[in-house]
Amino acid sequence: MGPKKNPAETTLQQTLLKTSANVSAKAPSANANTWLTEASTPNNMDSVMQLLQKLAEDQTKILEDQKKNFDEIRKQLTETNKVVSAFEEKMSDMLTRVNSAECRLDALEEAERQRCDSPPATVEDVVLLNAKLAQFEDRERRLNLRIYGFPEKAEGKDAIGFLQKVLPEILQCDFEGPLEIERAHRSLAPVRRLAREKGDVLWHDHKISFYQDFSKATQVRRQAFQECKRLLHQAKISFGIGYPAVLSFTSPDGTRLRFEDPKKALQCIKRF
Repeated sequence: MGPKKNPAETTLQQTLLKTSANVSAKAPSANANTWLTEASTPNNMDSVMQLLQKLAEDQTKILEDQKKNFDEIRKQLTETNKVVSAFEEKMSDMLTRVNSAECRLDALEEAERQRCDSPPATVEDVVLLNAKLAQFEDRERRLNLRIYGFPEKAEGKDAIGFLQKVLPEILQCDFEGPLEIERAHRSLAPVRRLAREKGDVLWHDHKISFYQDFSKATQVRRQAFQECKRLLHQAKISFGIGYPAVLSFTSPDGTRLRFEDPKKALQCIKRF
């Protein structure tokens, strides 16, 4: 078995034979034989082989470069696809938010339209209505009294009967007919008038106090003068609380003063 031939060499020989045949057909036989003899010399064969080897190496390098380029392009396309996917997600989220914002805007526009059709009460209107409501409640309670000082469970099981019996006793007055008491802590005009005349009274060594019943709003306004009342008591200055919440007293120099603002009243009293 002879040595294995180089594929490139075999291809070259086949090419030379085809070329020789073509030349033989077109040129004199002597010239063809001369060209074939020159091409088949060892030096020319080596040159051709080197050229073919160089071409094969260049082709291999080109293929490798192309593969690298394709890999880089594939990588860039993958990154681009990721960016596009992220962008699509953001666009979808933005569209959702825009739709939500449009819905809220439509709701606000509808609310504004309804507000214009039926304007709500202003702050001033609310304050005025609250004041009128407090006045109405106070008028409803004008004959009512709050009574403090009775010991716990002194009324037993019948609070109304207890007050009907005890009030004439502590006020030292005989009423015409029985007292009409709607609730356990309230009484009518005669008791209110006598209680105001008597002030604080004692019952079995317990100090009993009578206070006019007011609405919650009026009570809060009157209680705001609590510190002023305490200082006036300490200074032994007589005072009164007018309706709905007006503190009046005479200063040490004889000036009659009236205050609706607790802060201003307190500043004035602290100067005494």
